[in-house]
Amino acid sequence: MARSLAAGLMMLAIAAPAPGVAQDREPLRLEGLYLFHTFAQQDGQPICMESWEFQADGVMLIQSGEERVRARYRTEIDRDGHWVVSEMLETNGAPDCMGRRASGVRPGENRVYVIPMNDGTITTCPPPTRAPDGAPYISNCYGKIVLASEAG
Repeated sequence: MARSLAAGLMMLAIAAPAPGVAQDREPLRLEGLYLFHTFAQQDGQPICMESWEFQADGVMLIQSGEERVRARYRTEIDRDGHWVVSEMLETNGAPDCMGRRASGVRPGENRVYVIPMNDGTITTCPPPTRAPDGAPYISNCYGKIVLASEAG
């Protein structure tokens, strides 16, 4: 009985949301201008900062370094959580915040796994993997976005 109770409590702990994680089960509404920055830093500054503008008509404008991108976007929610799904429509081909140049419009969709936090920020992560029991496992989150009007 003690083993089964301990196993049950452990499963609850794994399934329980991390402190600070918002528990909204509706797709995100992201209209407005957001600022993205990486958690990785160099000389005390994020190694990459971008602006992401989500428009009501489903258009997303990204400024990353000298690069300007126009994309179509939508938000989704599935059993793993929240996603921002975008498809690049055009780019100016200039260097992004990491110094890389796009060789043109990349075909297909780009999916970014996002975790809305209670403080209003949104953490960006690679897609979750699955533990042997099927529970999602999230690691190596790399940045966050915050509404520009709330950025400090």
